[in-house]
Amino acid sequence: MKKKISAIFICMMIISLVSGCGKEEEPYSSPNFSDKSPHEATETEATETDASLTDALMIASFTDATMSDASATDAVPASLTDALPMGVYENNTYYNGLAEFKITVDGENWKLYDYVEVASATGATPDYVSNLWYGYTSPFEEDTTYAAIASNKQSGSTIIVSYISPTSYNMPDYSAKDYLGMVADRYEDVNVRTVTFLAQTYECIDIPQEQTGIGRRVQFAIDRGGMIILITFTIYEGSSIEEAVGLLKPLYY
Repeated sequence: MKKKISAIFICMMIISLVSGCGKEEEPYSSPNFSDKSPHEATETEATETDASLTDALMIASFTDATMSDASATDAVPASLTDALPMGVYENNTYYNGLAEFKITVDGENWKLYDYVEVASATGATPDYVSNLWYGYTSPFEEDTTYAAIASNKQSGSTIIVSYISPTSYNMPDYSAKDYLGMVADRYEDVNVRTVTFLAQTYECIDIPQEQTGIGRRVQFAIDRGGMIILITFTIYEGSSIEEAVGLLKPLYY
């Protein structure tokens, strides 16, 4: 069954459910998609790469990450040559071929949720998530889908990879910057920045803990193949943004 639920509302539900640490849920509602009005940048918003956003985002930029001499097929599992839109899992690594990044966890402090756990966290059925992950259902036909959740079992911090389909929201011209702009508008002095992340150009917002009420949240978004790919870090005490972003690397790094 198609899940007609907004991207940010579900992301908040996931964060509450997967943390398991008794964190108070943020009083939050989703951005308003109904007006179909693109976000307008203000004078305070960066239109160029903003290297001074935070020290953490400087670390996240991976400015020294470049393609090696190895071929692309040497850098990823053979199965990725038949890459599914939602990505491919192998052992403790999640590979996203669409946005060309990977998440590698140790399986102890940080772990990747399987499709049953993602279903439980998002209120979906295991069949629904499995069908998306294995290509029987297309994320392009859904409003919001979840490709990966990584969680720190000690702190409850999470990394969530989600897909937003503007066409399914009847807003085919909405971009990653427009989407994050709607999120930023719900907070005080939170602006969209254009940053270098995973050796590519992403849009980014950095929401401090005092505004979310639960933990620091940093979101990166990129437009890929008619989809907005959103990477959401929610960081609780006991973890750091530097630690979390260090789990991600460019796919052909």
